[in-house]
Amino acid sequence: MLTVPVSLGEGGTPPVPLRHLPGVRIKDERADPTGSPKDRMASPAVSWARDRGFGTVAAASTGHAAVSTAAYAAAAWAVRHGRGDGYAPS
Repeated sequence: MLTVPVSLGEGGTPPVPLRHLPGVRIKDERADPTGSPKDRMASPAVSWARDRGFGTVAAASTGHAAVSTAAYAAAAWAVRHGRGDGYAPS
């Protein structure tokens, strides 16, 4: 069971109609906090790791997954280390 989830306000992205396919809408994930479609994955993954006592997370990615994981990890462990300025020690 998760305690307080690590969240930067992900989700709730707007459905956008497609011009070439009337009646079809897609989610615009650029509205997520890091502009990445991976924010929805990073929030529960980092929350899970933090709640189980891990001090570090890693992502095998050089793209969206890495950006999201880094942002959510900074948010999770900055609070744990007593800093509220977004700094997460390496």
